[in-house]
Amino acid sequence: MKRKKYEHRKQHFIPACYLKAWLDPSAPQTSMNTPYVWLFDRKGENPKAKAPEKIFRESDMYTLTAPDGGHDLRLEHGLATVESHFTKVRTSKFNFKRPLTEEDWIWACLFAATAHTRTAASRDHFLNQMEELKAMFEKVAGPDWETRTVEPELPPHVERSNVYIPQPGDFDNLKETATTTLLNTAVKLILPTLLGMHKTVLCTSDPIGFLTTDAPSTWCDPTAYRRHPYERAIGLKNPAIEITLPLSPAQCLLFTHRPVVDSLYSEVSLDCVDALNHRHAAYAPTTVVARSKETRALWFQAGEAPADSWEARHPDPEEKRRWTSPDFPSGLRDILPT
Repeated sequence: MKRKKYEHRKQHFIPACYLKAWLDPSAPQTSMNTPYVWLFDRKGENPKAKAPEKIFRESDMYTLTAPDGGHDLRLEHGLATVESHFTKVRTSKFNFKRPLTEEDWIWACLFAATAHTRTAASRDHFLNQMEELKAMFEKVAGPDWETRTVEPELPPHVERSNVYIPQPGDFDNLKETATTTLLNTAVKLILPTLLGMHKTVLCTSDPIGFLTTDAPSTWCDPTAYRRHPYERAIGLKNPAIEITLPLSPAQCLLFTHRPVVDSLYSEVSLDCVDALNHRHAAYAPTTVVARSKETRALWFQAGEAPADSWEARHPDPEEKRRWTSPDFPSGLRDILPT
């Protein structure tokens, strides 16, 4: 029996309406031509011209299973609402360098928050973490842990209330629950933080402008390279965090905990554009998006470790295993990779 088709089967994890800002302006404007953006790999190679509607999508990525076994499209419709409002704000406010209302900022920040968690890369990373957690827990508690009524013992120095202990069912239907969990995180945790951060719209008149990627919301701590590799995790409360979301080739939205400039809109130099494009290409899971087939080689070059980086100051490979952070968990050193 053939599966009955339904609407919204192909779902974009990078919205086509967002990518339309990167349509190649030099493309022939004919009835036979479909507008397109340019795609590159993370090295800036293998350029391809593709229509936004045809890229960064999966079947049923946000489709949930209804109680009756049918297709629940609430997540897909909810994301479409966010996309629609963001597009209106970009078109009516950002594009004209106008101030935003409180409601405008809610939609802009909600789009930025979901842009961080709704991607295929975020989902796959979360799934890998959960699979690793499941394997670790089964190794400690035994493969039959879900059928037992006695909770596992913890080391004396560990407070149970501060530890996540998997419960029966936590690892069921991981792909569907991962999507829900990540979008809930965007709304409940990331959105309030973004609303409270300082916002700056970096502007450029460079004809190529800002790149975007298959994970357009980039979280970066520009000081992390100075710390031990195991201490470089980036969290929302990190005082040095910089969150960037390219709005178009002409603008990039920057979130920081400290003010960068006094005004909302700030013209930046070509060096700044190049630095951000280098950052975004480096953080891209697989694909970089540009408005032009023309790129700059320096965006994709691997830089040398700065003189004040942790690696430069600790050239002995064994130093990595002799981590002496005060927060280093007891007994962890023996299982760390070399």
